[in-house]
Amino acid sequence: MKNELRNQIRSILSEVLNTTLLAVDNPRRNELANWDSLKHMELILRLEEQFHIRFSIKEVADIQSLNDIVKIIEVKS
Repeated sequence: MKNELRNQIRSILSEVLNTTLLAVDNPRRNELANWDSLKHMELILRLEEQFHIRFSIKEVADIQSLNDIVKIIEVKS
């Protein structure tokens, strides 16, 4: 399940950031120039819609990597 979840998130991240799946294999927010604040909020909205969850303001601010997203969604699912 964890790998399936991770792959779903990678796919969304790739779409939102308009980049390849390889580029989002294990990205950190500060490593991708196109992961700016607007794309971050678009990503949050897409994840909330896809997984039927809501991120807290703190979670939104704390997300810095793919791993952070996976951990939060695992807890909320």
